[in-house]
Amino acid sequence: MLVAGLSHQGLERPRNEDSFLIRREGEYTLMAVADGMGGHQAGDVASARAIAVLDDHWSALVRQGFPADNSRLEEIVQNIMQEANRVILEDSTRDSTKYGMGTTLTMGLLAGCHLIIGHVGDSRSYLIAGQTISLLTEDHSLVEELVRQGDVSPEEAQDHPQRHILTRALGTNRALQVDLVERLLPPGSMLLLCTDGLTTLVQDHEILNIVLTEETPDQAVEALIDLANARGGFDNITVVLAAEIGR
Repeated sequence: MLVAGLSHQGLERPRNEDSFLIRREGEYTLMAVADGMGGHQAGDVASARAIAVLDDHWSALVRQGFPADNSRLEEIVQNIMQEANRVILEDSTRDSTKYGMGTTLTMGLLAGCHLIIGHVGDSRSYLIAGQTISLLTEDHSLVEELVRQGDVSPEEAQDHPQRHILTRALGTNRALQVDLVERLLPPGSMLLLCTDGLTTLVQDHEILNIVLTEETPDQAVEALIDLANARGGFDNITVVLAAEIGR
């Protein structure tokens, strides 16, 4: 399996509030992206803190050993997400300069082809298998709720003025609801995680075309970010891609 990740500030934001993580140990791989909330103070701190919690948990798993039973992976992902939320809330409470900070977090834990995703916010996870791309996560945003209710069409949602308002994020509420997704991935498939700096400007079919066309994950993530920047680069852009899963 090959894994690559890249983050870019974009062309308009004063700093990069995105963070990402890639860790591998034997058959296990951890991938994550986090997008600090731009409307809150210290968004870059929040995303970095979330990723640091993941990294600490990963190090503990490596030291202590991974569970013999993959049925525990979902519990592990849930615990990591809850801990990241708690840490960000505590930091926000202790330091007035960080009050109200928050972040999205989308993580994937792979044991061979067995995938568990933990997800809060509007960063995304895609499965690419054969010639198809499938969205594995659901955006936790006001506009996405309006789409599900039938009040806004998917086409209208793309340019809706409130499309960046989140209904769920880490660091905003002690009672965090985490979406957990479990999949057995086809051997040779690909998993892509990204922040909305990509998906606001690049359509799903374009993501698929680039990932299938570029020779390596490194080239693919760079090409995706280049395309988002060519279309304005209005936000920070982060992409993590795992290819040849299970091989």
